Amino acid sequence: MNRIKRISLPVETGALAVFVAAMLWQIMAFPDLRNIDNFALILGNQAEVAILAVGMTLVIATGGIDISVGSVMGFCGIALGIFTLQYHLIPAVAITLTLALGAACGAFNGLLIARYKLPPIIATLAGFSAARAGAYVLYKMLQGHFQTETSHTLPQMPDAYSNFALNSYMHVPLPGWTAVFSLIVMGIILRKTRFGRTVLALGGSREASYLSGLSVLRTEIGVYVCSGLLAGLAAVMATARANPTPDAGKGLEMAAITAVVMGGTPVEGGAATMIGTALGVLSISAILKGVTSYGMGGLWVQLVLGAALLASVELDRWRRQQREKPEV
Repeated sequence: MNRIKRISLPVETGALAVFVAAMLWQIMAFPDLRNIDNFALILGNQAEVAILAVGMTLVIATGGIDISVGSVMGFCGIALGIFTLQYHLIPAVAITLTLALGAACGAFNGLLIARYKLPPIIATLAGFSAARAGAYVLYKMLQGHFQTETSHTLPQMPDAYSNFALNSYMHVPLPGWTAVFSLIVMGIILRKTRFGRTVLALGGSREASYLSGLSVLRTEIGVYVCSGLLAGLAAVMATARANPTPDAGKGLEMAAITAVVMGGTPVEGGAATMIGTALGVLSISAILKGVTSYGMGGLWVQLVLGAALLASVELDRWRRQQREKPEV
Protein backbone atom coordinates (compact mmCIF):
# COMPACT_ATOMS: atom_id res chain seq x y z
CA MET A 1 0.00 0.00 0.00
CA ASN A 2 1.29 3.41 -0.95
CA ARG A 3 2.05 5.69 1.96
CA ILE A 4 0.18 8.98 1.83
CA LYS A 5 2.23 11.69 3.51
CA ARG A 6 0.42 14.40 5.41
CA ILE A 7 1.30 18.00 4.70
CA SER A 8 3.10 19.36 7.74
CA LEU A 9 2.81 23.12 8.14
CA PRO A 10 5.06 25.12 10.49
CA VAL A 11 3.61 25.60 13.97
CA GLU A 12 3.63 29.37 13.40
CA THR A 13 1.16 29.09 10.51
CA GLY A 14 -1.92 29.51 12.68
CA ALA A 15 -0.72 32.74 14.29
CA LEU A 16 0.33 34.12 10.90
CA ALA A 17 -3.08 33.32 9.42
CA VAL A 18 -4.87 35.00 12.33
CA PHE A 19 -2.69 38.10 12.03
CA VAL A 20 -3.26 38.44 8.28
CA ALA A 21 -7.01 37.89 8.67
CA ALA A 22 -7.27 40.43 11.50
CA MET A 23 -5.31 43.04 9.54
CA LEU A 24 -7.41 42.50 6.39
CA TRP A 25 -10.57 42.82 8.50
CA GLN A 26 -9.40 46.14 9.90
CA ILE A 27 -8.29 47.47 6.52
CA MET A 28 -11.68 46.69 5.00
CA ALA A 29 -13.66 47.99 7.99
CA PHE A 30 -11.57 51.11 8.63
CA PRO A 31 -10.04 52.54 5.41
CA ASP A 32 -8.13 55.20 7.35
CA LEU A 33 -5.95 52.44 8.81
CA ARG A 34 -4.36 51.67 5.41
CA ASN A 35 -0.95 53.06 6.21
CA ILE A 36 2.30 51.96 7.78
CA ASP A 37 1.59 53.95 10.93
CA ASN A 38 -1.15 51.45 11.80
CA PHE A 39 1.33 48.57 11.85
CA ALA A 40 3.84 50.69 13.77
CA LEU A 41 1.16 51.55 16.32
CA ILE A 42 0.49 47.86 16.89
CA LEU A 43 4.20 47.23 17.48
CA GLY A 44 4.60 50.14 19.86
CA ASN A 45 1.44 49.72 21.91
CA GLN A 46 2.02 46.03 22.55
CA ALA A 47 5.72 46.25 23.45
CA GLU A 48 5.03 45.29 27.07
CA VAL A 49 2.99 42.21 26.05
CA ALA A 50 5.75 41.14 23.66
CA ILE A 51 8.44 41.46 26.32
CA LEU A 52 6.36 39.49 28.85
CA ALA A 53 5.67 36.86 26.17
CA VAL A 54 9.40 36.36 25.59
CA GLY A 55 9.89 35.26 29.20
CA MET A 56 6.64 33.29 29.13
CA THR A 57 7.91 31.31 26.14
CA LEU A 58 10.86 30.05 28.18
CA VAL A 59 8.63 29.17 31.12
CA ILE A 60 6.05 27.29 29.03
CA ALA A 61 8.85 25.51 27.15
CA THR A 62 9.77 23.84 30.47
CA GLY A 63 6.14 22.79 31.01
CA GLY A 64 5.57 25.55 33.58
CA ILE A 65 3.46 28.70 33.77
CA ASP A 66 3.99 32.15 35.25
CA ILE A 67 0.81 34.08 36.04
CA SER A 68 2.67 36.57 38.23
CA VAL A 69 4.31 38.60 35.43
CA GLY A 70 1.61 41.26 35.20
CA SER A 71 1.73 41.91 38.94
CA VAL A 72 5.54 41.88 38.98
CA MET A 73 5.43 44.45 36.18
CA GLY A 74 3.16 46.68 38.28
CA PHE A 75 5.34 46.22 41.36
CA CYS A 76 8.54 47.04 39.47
CA GLY A 77 6.92 50.07 37.85
CA ILE A 78 6.13 51.61 41.24
CA ALA A 79 9.63 50.75 42.45
CA LEU A 80 11.05 52.58 39.42
CA GLY A 81 8.92 55.58 40.37
CA ILE A 82 10.33 55.53 43.92
CA PHE A 83 13.92 55.18 42.69
CA THR A 84 13.46 58.08 40.27
CA LEU A 85 10.99 60.50 41.86
CA GLN A 86 11.75 60.00 45.55
CA TYR A 87 15.44 59.12 45.59
CA HIS A 88 16.37 61.00 42.38
CA LEU A 89 18.55 58.22 40.99
CA ILE A 90 19.81 58.68 37.45
CA PRO A 91 17.92 56.58 34.85
CA ALA A 92 20.74 54.05 34.35
CA VAL A 93 20.89 53.20 38.07
CA ALA A 94 17.10 53.29 38.57
CA ILE A 95 16.49 50.98 35.60
CA THR A 96 19.22 48.56 36.70
CA LEU A 97 17.69 48.31 40.18
CA THR A 98 14.23 47.79 38.65
CA LEU A 99 15.47 44.94 36.46
CA ALA A 100 17.24 43.39 39.46
CA LEU A 101 14.01 43.60 41.47
CA GLY A 102 12.10 41.85 38.70
CA ALA A 103 14.76 39.13 38.52
CA ALA A 104 14.54 38.68 42.31
CA CYS A 105 10.77 38.19 42.09
CA GLY A 106 11.35 35.58 39.39
CA ALA A 107 14.03 33.87 41.48
CA PHE A 108 11.57 33.61 44.36
CA ASN A 109 9.04 31.88 42.09
CA GLY A 110 11.74 29.62 40.69
CA LEU A 111 12.94 28.55 44.13
CA LEU A 112 9.43 27.63 45.21
CA ILE A 113 8.98 25.54 42.08
CA ALA A 114 12.41 23.97 41.58
CA ARG A 115 13.63 23.59 45.18
CA TYR A 116 10.40 23.18 47.13
CA LYS A 117 8.44 21.39 44.36
CA LEU A 118 5.38 23.62 44.43
CA PRO A 119 3.23 23.39 41.28
CA PRO A 120 4.06 26.37 39.03
CA ILE A 121 0.49 27.66 39.02
CA ILE A 122 0.37 27.71 42.85
CA ALA A 123 3.79 29.32 43.29
CA THR A 124 3.17 32.02 40.69
CA LEU A 125 -0.36 32.61 41.99
CA ALA A 126 1.23 33.48 45.33
CA GLY A 127 3.65 35.75 43.49
CA PHE A 128 0.73 37.29 41.58
CA SER A 129 -1.05 38.27 44.81
CA ALA A 130 2.06 39.35 46.72
CA ALA A 131 3.46 41.54 43.92
CA ARG A 132 0.16 43.29 43.29
CA ALA A 133 -0.32 43.95 47.01
CA GLY A 134 3.26 45.20 47.17
CA ALA A 135 2.58 47.55 44.26
CA TYR A 136 -0.32 49.18 46.12
CA VAL A 137 1.69 49.46 49.34
CA LEU A 138 4.61 51.13 47.55
CA TYR A 139 2.24 53.42 45.68
CA LYS A 140 0.69 54.65 48.93
CA MET A 141 4.19 55.33 50.25
CA LEU A 142 5.07 57.25 47.09
CA GLN A 143 1.85 59.25 47.27
CA GLY A 144 2.51 60.03 50.93
CA HIS A 145 5.96 61.37 50.09
CA PHE A 146 4.48 63.93 47.67
CA GLN A 147 1.27 64.62 49.55
CA THR A 148 0.46 68.30 50.09
CA GLU A 149 -2.54 70.14 51.44
CA THR A 150 -3.84 70.77 47.92
CA SER A 151 -2.77 67.83 45.82
CA HIS A 152 -1.96 64.11 45.84
CA THR A 153 -0.66 64.18 42.25
CA LEU A 154 2.71 62.62 41.58
CA PRO A 155 5.26 64.65 39.59
CA GLN A 156 5.95 63.56 36.02
CA MET A 157 8.75 61.14 35.26
CA PRO A 158 11.91 62.84 33.90
CA ASP A 159 12.08 63.70 30.21
CA ALA A 160 14.61 60.93 29.58
CA TYR A 161 11.82 58.37 30.10
CA SER A 162 9.08 60.13 28.16
CA ASN A 163 11.45 60.87 25.27
CA PHE A 164 12.27 57.17 25.03
CA ALA A 165 8.57 56.24 24.96
CA LEU A 166 7.66 58.86 22.35
CA ASN A 167 10.64 58.71 19.98
CA SER A 168 10.57 56.30 17.05
CA TYR A 169 12.87 54.84 14.41
CA MET A 170 11.51 53.85 10.98
CA HIS A 171 8.00 54.72 12.22
CA VAL A 172 8.29 52.17 15.06
CA PRO A 173 8.41 53.53 18.66
CA LEU A 174 11.57 52.68 20.59
CA PRO A 175 9.69 50.39 23.03
CA GLY A 176 8.68 48.34 19.97
CA TRP A 177 12.33 48.00 18.95
CA THR A 178 13.17 46.97 22.52
CA ALA A 179 10.61 44.17 22.24
CA VAL A 180 12.05 43.06 18.89
CA PHE A 181 15.57 43.04 20.35
CA SER A 182 14.37 40.95 23.32
CA LEU A 183 12.75 38.42 20.98
CA ILE A 184 15.88 38.08 18.87
CA VAL A 185 18.29 37.76 21.80
CA MET A 186 16.17 35.21 23.63
CA GLY A 187 15.59 33.28 20.41
CA ILE A 188 19.36 32.99 19.93
CA ILE A 189 19.83 31.93 23.56
CA LEU A 190 17.09 29.33 23.20
CA ARG A 191 18.54 27.78 20.03
CA LYS A 192 22.28 28.30 20.32
CA THR A 193 23.24 27.91 23.99
CA ARG A 194 23.44 25.06 26.48
CA PHE A 195 20.90 26.83 28.67
CA GLY A 196 18.38 26.93 25.82
CA ARG A 197 18.87 23.27 24.96
CA THR A 198 18.44 22.35 28.62
CA VAL A 199 15.18 24.35 28.75
CA LEU A 200 13.77 22.31 25.86
CA ALA A 201 15.07 19.03 27.30
CA LEU A 202 13.50 19.83 30.67
CA GLY A 203 10.13 20.41 29.05
CA GLY A 204 10.45 17.20 27.03
CA SER A 205 11.24 14.94 30.00
CA ARG A 206 12.27 16.05 33.47
CA GLU A 207 13.39 12.54 34.44
CA ALA A 208 15.51 12.11 31.33
CA SER A 209 17.09 15.51 31.97
CA TYR A 210 18.06 14.43 35.49
CA LEU A 211 19.49 11.15 34.25
CA SER A 212 21.46 12.96 31.52
CA GLY A 213 23.22 15.07 34.15
CA LEU A 214 21.68 18.36 33.04
CA SER A 215 21.45 21.20 35.59
CA VAL A 216 17.70 20.96 35.99
CA LEU A 217 17.50 22.99 39.22
CA ARG A 218 19.52 25.93 37.93
CA THR A 219 17.74 25.90 34.57
CA GLU A 220 14.26 25.91 36.10
CA ILE A 221 15.15 28.76 38.43
CA GLY A 222 16.84 30.51 35.51
CA VAL A 223 13.73 30.60 33.31
CA TYR A 224 11.71 32.24 36.08
CA VAL A 225 14.53 34.72 36.71
CA CYS A 226 14.40 35.59 33.00
CA SER A 227 10.62 35.94 33.19
CA GLY A 228 10.89 38.29 36.18
CA LEU A 229 13.72 40.27 34.59
CA LEU A 230 11.64 40.80 31.46
CA ALA A 231 8.65 41.80 33.59
CA GLY A 232 10.92 44.47 35.07
CA LEU A 233 11.87 45.60 31.57
CA ALA A 234 8.18 45.79 30.62
CA ALA A 235 7.65 47.92 33.73
CA VAL A 236 10.29 50.36 32.49
CA MET A 237 8.48 50.59 29.13
CA ALA A 238 5.09 51.18 30.76
CA THR A 239 6.38 53.72 33.28
CA ALA A 240 8.22 55.63 30.54
CA ARG A 241 4.90 55.92 28.71
CA ALA A 242 2.97 57.24 31.74
CA ASN A 243 3.32 57.92 35.44
CA PRO A 244 3.78 54.97 37.84
CA THR A 245 0.49 53.21 38.62
CA PRO A 246 -0.15 50.09 40.72
CA ASP A 247 -2.60 48.82 38.09
CA ALA A 248 0.10 48.54 35.42
CA GLY A 249 0.25 45.08 33.87
CA LYS A 250 -3.22 43.96 34.95
CA GLY A 251 -4.40 41.20 32.63
CA LEU A 252 -1.20 41.19 30.58
CA GLU A 253 -0.22 37.75 31.87
CA MET A 254 -3.23 36.33 30.03
CA ALA A 255 -2.32 38.17 26.83
CA ALA A 256 1.27 36.87 27.06
CA ILE A 257 0.19 33.26 27.63
CA THR A 258 -2.29 33.47 24.75
CA ALA A 259 0.34 34.89 22.40
CA VAL A 260 2.84 32.14 23.28
CA VAL A 261 0.37 29.27 22.83
CA MET A 262 -1.15 30.79 19.70
CA GLY A 263 2.35 31.12 18.28
CA GLY A 264 2.93 27.38 18.48
CA THR A 265 4.79 26.74 21.73
CA PRO A 266 3.07 23.62 23.14
CA VAL A 267 1.50 23.94 26.58
CA GLU A 268 3.12 20.69 27.72
CA GLY A 269 6.60 22.04 26.99
CA GLY A 270 9.54 20.50 25.17
CA ALA A 271 9.52 22.94 22.26
CA ALA A 272 9.40 26.69 21.70
CA THR A 273 9.36 29.21 18.88
CA MET A 274 10.18 32.88 19.36
CA ILE A 275 9.06 33.62 15.81
CA GLY A 276 5.70 32.09 16.70
CA THR A 277 5.56 34.16 19.88
CA ALA A 278 6.19 37.34 17.86
CA LEU A 279 3.41 36.39 15.44
CA GLY A 280 1.15 35.54 18.38
CA VAL A 281 1.72 38.99 19.89
CA LEU A 282 0.97 40.65 16.55
CA SER A 283 -2.19 38.56 16.16
CA ILE A 284 -3.46 39.41 19.63
CA SER A 285 -2.60 43.07 19.09
CA ALA A 286 -4.41 43.21 15.74
CA ILE A 287 -7.49 41.51 17.18
CA LEU A 288 -7.64 43.79 20.22
CA LYS A 289 -7.13 46.88 18.07
CA GLY A 290 -10.07 45.78 15.96
CA VAL A 291 -12.21 45.28 19.06
CA THR A 292 -11.34 48.72 20.44
CA SER A 293 -11.89 50.31 17.01
CA TYR A 294 -15.54 49.31 17.36
CA GLY A 295 -15.70 51.15 20.68
CA MET A 296 -15.61 47.99 22.79
CA GLY A 297 -13.16 47.53 25.66
CA GLY A 298 -12.80 46.25 29.19
CA LEU A 299 -14.89 43.09 29.47
CA TRP A 300 -14.94 42.59 25.69
CA VAL A 301 -11.16 42.60 25.58
CA GLN A 302 -11.01 39.95 28.32
CA LEU A 303 -13.66 37.90 26.53
CA VAL A 304 -11.73 37.99 23.26
CA LEU A 305 -8.48 37.03 25.03
CA GLY A 306 -10.21 34.12 26.77
CA ALA A 307 -11.70 32.87 23.52
CA ALA A 308 -8.34 33.20 21.75
CA LEU A 309 -6.61 31.25 24.54
CA LEU A 310 -9.15 28.41 24.40
CA ALA A 311 -8.90 28.27 20.60
CA SER A 312 -5.09 28.22 20.79
CA VAL A 313 -5.05 25.36 23.31
CA GLU A 314 -7.49 23.36 21.19
CA LEU A 315 -5.39 24.00 18.09
CA ASP A 316 -2.29 22.82 19.95
CA ARG A 317 -4.06 19.64 21.05
CA TRP A 318 -5.32 18.96 17.51
CA ARG A 319 -1.82 19.53 16.13
CA ARG A 320 -0.35 17.00 18.57
CA GLN A 321 -3.02 14.44 17.75
CA GLN A 322 -2.32 14.80 14.04
CA ARG A 323 1.40 14.41 14.66
CA GLU A 324 0.84 11.19 16.60
CA LYS A 325 -1.39 9.60 13.95
CA PRO A 326 0.39 6.98 11.81
CA GLU A 327 0.77 7.70 8.11
CA VAL A 328 -1.28 5.55 5.74
